[in-house]
Amino acid sequence: MSVIIDDTCITCDACLQNCPVNAIVDDMHNPTGESRYYVQPEKCVECVGIYDDPQCAAICPSIGCITWDMPFTPEFEEHFLNEELYKLGEKNGKLKTPSFRKKKYRTDIGQELRGVGKEVQEEPDENEVG
Repeated sequence: MSVIIDDTCITCDACLQNCPVNAIVDDMHNPTGESRYYVQPEKCVECVGIYDDPQCAAICPSIGCITWDMPFTPEFEEHFLNEELYKLGEKNGKLKTPSFRKKKYRTDIGQELRGVGKEVQEEPDENEVG
């Protein structure tokens, strides 16, 4: 996974309905027990090879609610084993960690923008609005 839905989520269903890989679960199915939508890190591919931008952020009315996370790759295994933020799925009793199966991610998003709350979608600057 490389996106996180933060606590400003208004649970409107927009992202849930637009995720092409069904990586998002609603607040009632959030495995961490939090009352917000949750992106399953072992499923999210940042829409790589499907769309130009992550569709969850493109449709989200709460601009800034969805932020970049670390790539779901073996070098970030420890990051995703943090049980407070993530509850990874299992297959045959084995956790679906990045070592189990790494996921595609946007290589054009630098590491300095990941895991630090950098918004996937930002509100347009007033000077840019035509």
